Amino acid sequence: MRRYLYLVLVLLSSNSWLNVSAMVLSQNDYLYRIWSVESGLPQISVTALAQDEQGFLWVGTQNGLARFDGLNFQVFNTANTADFSSNFITALHFDKQQRLWIGTVNGLMRFENKTFTRLDRQPLKGGVTSIAELADGRIFIGAAHLYQWQEQQQTLERVMAHHGPVFQLHQQQDALWLGGLNGYALLENDQYQWFGAPEQTAELQVTQIVKQGKDLYLGTNQGLFRYQYEQWQPLPLPGSVGNTRIELLYLDPQQRVWVASYDKLYQLKQGQLTVEDGVLGKPGEFSWVESMLQDKFGNLWLGSHSHGLKRLRRPPTQRFSKEQGINDPYVWAVQPWQHHILAGTNSGISLLQHGQFQPLSANQYLPNLFVYSMLIDGQQRLWVGTRAGLSRLDGKTLEWRRNYNEISHVLVTSITQENDRIWVGTNGGLFYVDNDELHQQQVPEVLRSAQIRIVMVDSQQRLWVGTENGLFLRDGDSFAKLEGMPLSDRFISAIKELADGNIFIGSFDQGFVLGKPKHWQWFTQQKGLPSSGVLHVEQIENQLLISSFQGFYRINYPELRQGRVEQVYMLVDDRRPEAASDSHRCCNGAGSSKGAVHQGRLWYPTLDGVLALPLQQLIQYGPIPQPVLDSLTVSGENYSASSVNLSPNKRDWHFRFTAPFFMHAASVLFRYKLEGYDISWVDAGRRREAFYTNLPPGQYRFIIQVRLASDYRWSEPIGMNVYLAPHWYETATARALALILLLLIFWAVYRWRLMALAKAKQQLEIIVTQRTAELYQVNKKLECMSMQDALTGLNNRHYLDTNIKQILSRSDRSNEPLVWALLDLDFFKRINDTFGHHTGDEILIIVAELLRQNSRDTDHLIRWGGEEFLLVLEHSQDALLVLQRIHQAVAQYPWQQDMGLKQSLTCSIGAVAQLSDWDWQHSLRLADHALYWVKQHGRNGYLLLDISSPAPAELLDENVNITELLAQGKLQATSNKDITEAT
Repeated sequence: MRRYLYLVLVLLSSNSWLNVSAMVLSQNDYLYRIWSVESGLPQISVTALAQDEQGFLWVGTQNGLARFDGLNFQVFNTANTADFSSNFITALHFDKQQRLWIGTVNGLMRFENKTFTRLDRQPLKGGVTSIAELADGRIFIGAAHLYQWQEQQQTLERVMAHHGPVFQLHQQQDALWLGGLNGYALLENDQYQWFGAPEQTAELQVTQIVKQGKDLYLGTNQGLFRYQYEQWQPLPLPGSVGNTRIELLYLDPQQRVWVASYDKLYQLKQGQLTVEDGVLGKPGEFSWVESMLQDKFGNLWLGSHSHGLKRLRRPPTQRFSKEQGINDPYVWAVQPWQHHILAGTNSGISLLQHGQFQPLSANQYLPNLFVYSMLIDGQQRLWVGTRAGLSRLDGKTLEWRRNYNEISHVLVTSITQENDRIWVGTNGGLFYVDNDELHQQQVPEVLRSAQIRIVMVDSQQRLWVGTENGLFLRDGDSFAKLEGMPLSDRFISAIKELADGNIFIGSFDQGFVLGKPKHWQWFTQQKGLPSSGVLHVEQIENQLLISSFQGFYRINYPELRQGRVEQVYMLVDDRRPEAASDSHRCCNGAGSSKGAVHQGRLWYPTLDGVLALPLQQLIQYGPIPQPVLDSLTVSGENYSASSVNLSPNKRDWHFRFTAPFFMHAASVLFRYKLEGYDISWVDAGRRREAFYTNLPPGQYRFIIQVRLASDYRWSEPIGMNVYLAPHWYETATARALALILLLLIFWAVYRWRLMALAKAKQQLEIIVTQRTAELYQVNKKLECMSMQDALTGLNNRHYLDTNIKQILSRSDRSNEPLVWALLDLDFFKRINDTFGHHTGDEILIIVAELLRQNSRDTDHLIRWGGEEFLLVLEHSQDALLVLQRIHQAVAQYPWQQDMGLKQSLTCSIGAVAQLSDWDWQHSLRLADHALYWVKQHGRNGYLLLDISSPAPAELLDENVNITELLAQGKLQATSNKDITEAT
């Protein structure tokens, strides 16, 4: 299948053999990112670069050495690393054994087995300038002299054949070139040969050397030279004046020679220097390149003396924007035209032809230069939707023909063709063109002013209309809104009929649905999509290509039809923070013309020109990050071997891991598993460490995998075997002995227990009898306490809840209504605020005693809450006398003398006689209303409501107005207040 897809893509990419050169689309387009001290780089001057076999980038600066994984810089310097000779790094080199040789201004070091070792017993004069390794493994060091490292003696030995300083070393196979003062030297097969500079040059320092084929290039403090035919040939730098110092010569793996001066970067192509403006970027953004490296992923790294570290990469996509002459980079629509592409921008239509944009002359006649949608119909007419209406152009000559002024007030978002009819969707309704005139007669009222985003005619001649508030379908002659589907009332942004007849409906921010009416499948980010929005969709064989504001991705279509989101791969991922400079931002708009397949490429409109993806990229993948297990830390000790044995007391483990990757490093995802402990993978997300505590002894294997957030593929796992030894008491022998001893103890305890149980049984029976009697007494006491107020000794609410049924039953049997009375002390809060809560508590105790003294044995006295008391009177004949007696007792008590009050304490009482067919809670609520009535009428009084049967219906209202009922004569009452005057 994959081979078949490749053949299809090749045919698509070359579908015009007659004019295959019509679209020239090759260009040098780099994406980049810059790191400086704000990102953790030790210093802005990057002097040397190297990469190890694990993929880490080692960065030498003037303030230390850093190991970089794409996200974090691990810095080594004199402050944190023993035997570090100097923070000023001058040279880096990985030998065949993956040992890192480090040159500084103060000597030579080597990093091996995670340990730095200083190699020069005495500091090299002038510091190390360069390091080189021949094919046989010999290491040479350039400094004030030329040195060779003697591995057996572990010393540096001076090469006496060379005199003077060595500014640069360049190695190829068994040949070693040396840059010196006023010339260079060649050391080959142990033979030394010196090549002096021309006599007219004085104090010439050969600081850079590369050999490309048969040509040797020499970078000096007086310019660039090519040594050819035993002649020093100066090579002028384009755009530079005089003898410009060469800061760097670099031969990349493709055998391209890069030349850096202070402010420019060049490339040698067929012996000619060309300026690489696209590499350094805008003037002043990045300059003074003095180190360079192409890594294992193909990224190009530049180290600057003044601007830090820069990584460049070639993306799979191509951008066509201002550099190609577009009149406005804000592109809203793309439309294939012959072998070229039309781009609708904020400033009209531009034609991308032969790799360059040209504005159309028809732009001057458009009703508005903001072009949002386009369509070339079957009659070769070019329809153009703008912010202010519709235009028609000749599809062959691109000449303007007419405007449709009837809709000059709306934005045309979508255009499609149905036989001879053109449907036009706008943000002010749906229209159609018949006989070159705009109409709405056959458009339902609901769509005549709707905000249309996309219209499509399928193979069954059904018209699909996507609006900002849902989806409509015309099947036959009638339109209907599709209700009950997942995207009902949602912003519909894309509609497409796929090859198998399924309809793809994309929304602005709620995912997409796939299927047919009444048989939809809904896919969202929660189901695995990388983005919630859809701007455009294309089907290429068994893949769907979906664009959104966060980029575009491909997804396996057969799996999607089965309801599974599988093999999702982001081709352009704009979700990461660094995407501004490290991604071709995509995509733009919602409606027609938001993507196209043409000339073997996918085309998308963006806010910075037109983006193209060659279809061959659909069968290609980017590299997968490779995990690195940095260390296992246990009790302050670090382990990095593939197998580790730990003593029994080392039970708490801390694993650190990473994955060197330099494109969207923040999107690298990890998962890990400790085999022997974890049942399944642990999703670590972007976290690069794992913790385990109090592990049992045993054999474990810790494994990790890594992938990009934009890629469904996981890397191969890597791992570390860890054996945790048991304590002596955790061994099998100790456990067996412990088991035997435990069984013996159990047998002895069992025998003793049998004897003890017989004796205890007798004692238990006696104790149970005693305890049962005591428990009964305690329970009775607790029951009384639970229904008693702790402060006053009166009953509490629990008492009422417990006894209300019995109280009501006695009332029914005696055929005598209950009287419910609520008593509240007047201005009690003022007493609390003035004399304190202690005095208030004493007053409540006195009031409780007054209630006992002036009530009957059959009355129920309850502290209802705070300074409020509830009196339930079972015999109502003399209830009024009881209330008057209590009211008088409270008022006549010597409060000023006994309690020091400034004035006598009074109370307010509201009471009601309960009807036989009433809920007692209605009576309690009416008593509360009666109490409220007394307080409204001057307090220090009582009101006893007498309700005749049948009771007025208004009494059941929670907001009953007693005053109105008294005034209307619907309610009778007895009070020490003048009820007539009050009403």
